[in-house]
Amino acid sequence: MNCAEVDARPFLHYLQYITYGGLGERDNQLQALGVLESLFDDSNDIHLYHTETALNLLGHCFEMEGDYDQALHYYNESLYQLDINNAANLHVKRVLRFLRN
Repeated sequence: MNCAEVDARPFLHYLQYITYGGLGERDNQLQALGVLESLFDDSNDIHLYHTETALNLLGHCFEMEGDYDQALHYYNESLYQLDINNAANLHVKRVLRFLRN
């Protein structure tokens, strides 16, 4: 895997989550996470491209939050979208190692 493609909107909110975390702005960080998660709400009318990659980004946010169950949920959703050549395969293995310890 030399590259990844993701829709701009989820990537923007992922970057906001990372940036606000680095700046110590927890409220803004959680808001960015909430907006990113809401993109996958069934009632949302937004059409996303490369949803499997966006789901990986969301899973990574929950992994950084320490919510490994939620991270696994989104990684598995990503694998449901595209199971071959998907970085979620590696993420799931890593999270499962955390849960075993």
